[in-house]
Amino acid sequence: MEREEPRRIMILDDNVLDVLRAKRVLVAAGYDVVKLASPNGADAKLEYEEPDILLLDVGMRRLNLHSFLSFIHSDPRFEDLIIVLFSGLDAEMLQQFCVDNDIHGYFCKSMGIAKIAEFLDHFYEEF
Repeated sequence: MEREEPRRIMILDDNVLDVLRAKRVLVAAGYDVVKLASPNGADAKLEYEEPDILLLDVGMRRLNLHSFLSFIHSDPRFEDLIIVLFSGLDAEMLQQFCVDNDIHGYFCKSMGIAKIAEFLDHFYEEF
């Protein structure tokens, strides 16, 4: 199925190798990828880029995760933003974090980054 315009995804993760691997897979799958390796200015970058999906590393150093999520959830411009955690943490821990923080889902890096586009496609089609 041909897409009218590429889906825009923003990756917020300070692990450069994981970001590069994910970007390669996502671009090949037709995503327009914006990456941010520092939490500095993440809110402004999110506003400017207007992604469809935010792939967020919950373990990112110096990221005030609760403040950032509060910013997203309180702004009506992001009501359609799909948030997916991107982490190497335990799946049960990530699942509970999603439930507690109104997040759409999670992708464990241990699942194999080569599967990230297929995984995200399901979220995109549901919303």
